Amino acid sequence: MSPSNQAVPVAGPAVAGLQPAPPLAQHSLLPKILLAGCSNMIAACFTNPFDLVKVRQQLSHTTVSSSLTATTTTHSPNWYTTLVNLVRTEGMRSVYKGLSASLLREGTYSGIRMGGYDACKAAILAATGDGEKRRSGGGGLAVKLGGGMASGMIGAAIANPADLLKVRMQTPNATGSLAQHFTNIIRTEGGIKGLYRAVGPTVVRAGILTSSQLGTYDFVKYLLLEDFPNIFREGFATHLAASGAAGFVCSAVSAPVDVVKTRIMADKAHKYRGSLHCVATVFYQEGVFAFYRGFAMSFLRLWPHSVLSLLAFEQLRKLSGIAPI
Repeated sequence: MSPSNQAVPVAGPAVAGLQPAPPLAQHSLLPKILLAGCSNMIAACFTNPFDLVKVRQQLSHTTVSSSLTATTTTHSPNWYTTLVNLVRTEGMRSVYKGLSASLLREGTYSGIRMGGYDACKAAILAATGDGEKRRSGGGGLAVKLGGGMASGMIGAAIANPADLLKVRMQTPNATGSLAQHFTNIIRTEGGIKGLYRAVGPTVVRAGILTSSQLGTYDFVKYLLLEDFPNIFREGFATHLAASGAAGFVCSAVSAPVDVVKTRIMADKAHKYRGSLHCVATVFYQEGVFAFYRGFAMSFLRLWPHSVLSLLAFEQLRKLSGIAPI
């Protein structure tokens, strides 16, 4: 074929503020994990009180019996009552209880899940042979959700001990340092195996949360950039809008699994034989709405956490010369 007859790549229509993204593997994985860990640790410093109240609501319930109707109703205290009781009995500083474990968790689990998102997307594209190389980094919504699912599950499987320590340090009457809780679990709960308690629901929850959070963020961000180029450009306003949507979606879809994960992690008496037994027990004893116990605090924690961590991550990527998500 002569040079004049060879196919010449034709650039797509220019979209304001949206430039062709470099290959996802252009930058090494470690810097992204470190930047993601720092971003999520920053967010955790602001959202720890919401997370603590959410955990307390998920662990507590009140049973009210009615002699007139011969019925029993189980519910949890609302977030305001939980917060007031927490401060009244444990002091004002208690709202930052478990912060050291929370920072450890965000630096490891969230660093891996958010920092590894690009690599997981690239791996899915390579495995499926998807030739659609859009300016959004390749692939459609399914690839974005799959990338988030994979990176979230990997991060949770590796960093489950940090998640377990966070829950244990946030339970009522918990005392001692991070190191003391770690040592106690090793000594009394079967060694290293004890650190991976509830790893099943933790991995499932992380996959669902990261898929809905990063997948939604990635999809909404490029939807805004491609369909509304005169309003949205790559930058703070677009990142804020997309991260806000991501925070709401991941709060709604991950809440039931989060309740199961928290119950099993806090179950020192081995009340639950496993995830399915926990689901059945909670459903039978407390009803379906128990799986959304603490949802208000879950939303008030995940929504700002998603916004703050994603905004910080995008800015740190920009300062480090790494392309946006």
